[in-house]
Amino acid sequence: MVQISNKPNISSMKNAADDAEYSSKLLAREGKLFAGLHATRFKGFAYGMAIALLLIVIIPFIAKLAGF
Repeated sequence: MVQISNKPNISSMKNAADDAEYSSKLLAREGKLFAGLHATRFKGFAYGMAIALLLIVIIPFIAKLAGF
């Protein structure tokens, strides 16, 4: 015998809502990460250039003056 229920089957709607919520949180997280990277890119580039200059030019120059 088949039982008839008046309760709606909303499990698929709950799953779709959970998937949409997860996707929106993932997009928001990615947006925040990109904004943070975009805000610090010039400072990071400047730090990288300063460290490269230090390692490639200044330290060998000091070592040459010291006689190494």
